[in-house]
Amino acid sequence: MTSSKVTSAILAATILTTGSTFASDNPGAHQHGHAELQLAIDGNQIDLIFTSPAYNLLGFEHRARTEKQKALVTETTNWLGETPLVDTAEAGCEVMNAVVHHQAGGEDHEHEHGHAHDHEDKHEDEKSSTHSDFEVTQTLNCSGLDASEELSTPLTARFPEIEHLNVEWVWSGGQGSGRLERGETSFRPGTQ
Repeated sequence: MTSSKVTSAILAATILTTGSTFASDNPGAHQHGHAELQLAIDGNQIDLIFTSPAYNLLGFEHRARTEKQKALVTETTNWLGETPLVDTAEAGCEVMNAVVHHQAGGEDHEHEHGHAHDHEDKHEDEKSSTHSDFEVTQTLNCSGLDASEELSTPLTARFPEIEHLNVEWVWSGGQGSGRLERGETSFRPGTQ
């Protein structure tokens, strides 16, 4: 089994054993101001999943209606796919693979240039709730990760509507979790 498959298996096992449920799977978990970041750290690689209500990132959850809203959705989607959502103190992480999914009032986007179908969006708009979420998966290669005690995330600084970012991690030294408040960017996986 390759390292990325092992890491993905570890991440999946951690998610299942800790009882975490993504907001898209559990409508009751959808809370504005709250977001989740889950990490599996293996050597110099980090596999992560970030989930958040669209409101935290865009300021709205409905399907983008104006040109300004459409531009914001595109800009946000690109940023989430191109920016390492976790980094070392030395800024040594590089995005190797990323997929960004979101539904805004029935519209389904995928960062790897998937496109929604307009005729389906209109029907979904009529019957869907106003809740929509972003889900981002990334595989990062981080030089010097083994030596790094502190990791950071740009999410709370970039998106001030995120009041609480719950962070969970698993690595060869164990597992842990933490909570970043608005504007806090750093956490230490080596400590609980």
